Amino acid sequence: MRRSRLTAFAMVAVLTATSYGCAGGRISLGTGANACFRALPTAQDVVHHQGRLVGVRRFNTSTLRARLPNGSSTLPPQDVCAFAFDGSYPPGSVTGAHNPAPARYAIVDVSYNHPDTVVAAFTVDHLPTRFRHLH
Repeated sequence: MRRSRLTAFAMVAVLTATSYGCAGGRISLGTGANACFRALPTAQDVVHHQGRLVGVRRFNTSTLRARLPNGSSTLPPQDVCAFAFDGSYPPGSVTGAHNPAPARYAIVDVSYNHPDTVVAAFTVDHLPTRFRHLH
């Protein structure tokens, strides 16, 4: 009888500890873009806090060169955090945009290693890749 109580108590303790571990807060999205969120204020400054953040992805600039419009060929080889914003972006509304035509989206590339350094900015009508985290 005493042994079954001890076993039951141990099972309750393990289940309680497990449930608290599963319900605890998270500081990670489980993606390669976790560290990019340090650079969010820098990206928001480039679009002057206009539009809605669609998402962020970590890229190497070689990948971006193949997906982004003119102006991306001059990107130096490095990892960047690419932030996508949905809004209305007339010419001149995105600081340093390589293609300042009016567009629906703004993409801001910030250095992964230096989250206060903007590498490039673009305005596009269609996102070159998926930015939403769907999990």
